[in-house]
Amino acid sequence: MRRNFALLLLLLSLIAQPILAKDSCDLLLQDKQLLITLGNSITQAGEKPEGYVSLMRKILDDLYPEQTVYIVNAGISGHKSTDMSERFERDVLQYSPDWVTISVGVNDVWHGFYDHHPKGDGPRGVPLPLFREKVIDMVARAQASGIRVALFTTTVIKEDLSSPENTKLVVYNKALRQIASKYNCLLVDMDKAFRRALEPYQKPGMKDRGILTSDGVHMLPPGNWLMAKTVLAAFGVPEKRIEMIRPRIKELVAEEKKALAKSLARYAECNYEVGMPRRNEKRLVFYGSSSVDLWNLARDFPHLPFLNRGIGGETTRQMVFRFRQDVIGLKPYAAIIFFGSCNDFWPKHKMPVAETKSNIIKMARAAKGAGIKLAFGAVSPVNDYLPGRDIVATHPIEKVQQLNDWIKDFCQQNGLVYVDFYSPVADSTGKLAKEFTNDGMHCNATGYAKWKPIVVRALKELGAWKD
Repeated sequence: MRRNFALLLLLLSLIAQPILAKDSCDLLLQDKQLLITLGNSITQAGEKPEGYVSLMRKILDDLYPEQTVYIVNAGISGHKSTDMSERFERDVLQYSPDWVTISVGVNDVWHGFYDHHPKGDGPRGVPLPLFREKVIDMVARAQASGIRVALFTTTVIKEDLSSPENTKLVVYNKALRQIASKYNCLLVDMDKAFRRALEPYQKPGMKDRGILTSDGVHMLPPGNWLMAKTVLAAFGVPEKRIEMIRPRIKELVAEEKKALAKSLARYAECNYEVGMPRRNEKRLVFYGSSSVDLWNLARDFPHLPFLNRGIGGETTRQMVFRFRQDVIGLKPYAAIIFFGSCNDFWPKHKMPVAETKSNIIKMARAAKGAGIKLAFGAVSPVNDYLPGRDIVATHPIEKVQQLNDWIKDFCQQNGLVYVDFYSPVADSTGKLAKEFTNDGMHCNATGYAKWKPIVVRALKELGAWKD
């Protein structure tokens, strides 16, 4: 009996192996590939724990643990085809991704209805010929760079499918399908998926929101789930497998939301207490991870209104989430952003350097929009001198130096201040010098003393230093 049972287990394992291999083979997204999601506010909000971009990561990690697919979010609120085409080089091509998803069209149509234009012919919309031209331009430039394109049809504008906005979307979605077919793009038919989901709810006088969207456009959790499932199904992930793990993904979302709430709560009370800057106050914010968190700013800069907003262990992705609350909301004159040794590099986070760069750009854009002067710090070195602490293996010297070169160039090109936290504490091999650390990763008091003059220099460049 035992022998028969063992044979049965062996047979089942042999049967299961080719099925798993086939699933992995059928998936268009392969190990170590980089995918960039280009879009508008729906994609930008897709980075939230329950957002469709974040759900894509979670589902892929769960169903395909043997491989890592890197996903970088390039959504910007309010953007249309004209905006996306203009920033295509900066936000897509410079990272040389394997894939780009292009979610475009909602604002091109919706904004045409702004300012009392019931026919959708207002000047803030994008006419169909220009829309088609810009989408084709992005597709052609991506393909010329060897990047594969997944082209979305649009989600809805109001959940009443007979709304004037949805009626006008029909020809735009037709154009997107034609472009996808002609230029051999992967078609992700969001329009079809949303119409199919909303069809049973259609009735005269129905509400324009509340089923899949919060306002007729932006996603509620069911809308985000539908988007994630639709795009991943287009990439070859079986829909049944996606639905099977939905309860588990829901738990992961809850955990991430709880962690985010904890991060936001860290300084919420302090932010309330400090209030707005006093008249003529040049408030400063030092923002980052543990290397910032551990810095006693009151001791080293007692005469400056310098607020410490560091949280140990945070990635740049997490920093983007709280940037509005812990930097912009404080209305500082200037801010210094310093990632320490960069937690993005830890393998558990599955974050490519492209995402680190993208997050730097997001914070720079947000600061510029708020009129905040900005400085970015170089990633600090680490070492492997302590037994059992080979941090260099996960934070390779060459990788750190290349990112620092990029940060320095980015600062020079955008009129920002570059703060070299690397060179003063690195030894001749490029590692964190022994005398400046007790754990191989963080600076000790001697290391912070070495850093203080370069912060003073940066503050002078920012026009924020006073003797």
